[in-house]
Amino acid sequence: MMAGHDDRPPFPARLGSEPDSDSLEEVWNLLEGAEPDGARDSQGSELDEAWARLAGEIGALETEAGGEAQNARIADVPRTAQAEVSERSASPSWFRWGAVAVAAAAAVFVLVGPPATVNVEAGPGETRSVALSDGSMVELNSGSTLSYARWTRGDSPRARRVRLIGEAFFEVAPGAAAFQVQTLNAEVTVLGTRFNVRARDELGGGTEVVVASGRVRLAAPGIETGVELEGGESSMLSLGSTEPSPPSATALDPILSWRTRGFAAVDRPLGSILSELERRFDTRLEVDPGVALDERLTIHYHEPRGLESILSDIATARGLGYRAISGGYEIHP
Repeated sequence: MMAGHDDRPPFPARLGSEPDSDSLEEVWNLLEGAEPDGARDSQGSELDEAWARLAGEIGALETEAGGEAQNARIADVPRTAQAEVSERSASPSWFRWGAVAVAAAAAVFVLVGPPATVNVEAGPGETRSVALSDGSMVELNSGSTLSYARWTRGDSPRARRVRLIGEAFFEVAPGAAAFQVQTLNAEVTVLGTRFNVRARDELGGGTEVVVASGRVRLAAPGIETGVELEGGESSMLSLGSTEPSPPSATALDPILSWRTRGFAAVDRPLGSILSELERRFDTRLEVDPGVALDERLTIHYHEPRGLESILSDIATARGLGYRAISGGYEIHP
């Protein structure tokens, strides 16, 4: 084996890992050896300016990360006062400047890394509020999850894209880029508005959008055509469908009652309502085979109500019975 052999993997293979002093030193060595031929007075200052811009970009990214950037910093890399032009190098100037660009890009990737994904979950029996970096606010209903990029760059597409499983109310701050909510079977696109999205994979499920103010576009992923909704309108994209229902006038109070711990279901299958009650109260509900879960029902409670009170009303409306069991209730004919 040759003396001084480095057993580490090639530098590009280490870009996805945590930065260490050896990797940072290696980046700087590439930069030091990359100065073009010619007097430093005429061209060396350009490299200094490029380095300063790179350091500024990294500082900006660390600020946007909310203090959660990796511990490595560009200032940790020792730098000589003036780089010497290598006498051994006979490469053209354009090749050396290309090396500078590659090394600088590698340094940004190592120091900052790719954006991570944040998952915010509202578990059964709870709701949660989320403040996004663009000023938008999201309120999650029980049993819902919101996913989005940890850090953003202004109004880039990444900065205005989230993924929702469950139900949430959005107050979207105006921005140059459209705000997009991706669900299990739909894409909801807005520029600045207040709206509710419910996306469930269950009986009678899909993605339902209700707009409180502003304008919203609802469409299936990859489909150009869709529907545009205004304040007070709603539309539903059912599971297995690529065409949302036509916009229809919708009362907002029942749809948004979950935000004040009320409960509502408008023309929804009984099975869907029982699933929502399980999430809201974090309680198991068992259903006998004789119960018709596809029968539709509308119920609305402005104020918070207990689970047993709601089950009693459902049982009365549908001629059903229920009884307490270990950890929950059983609904029977």
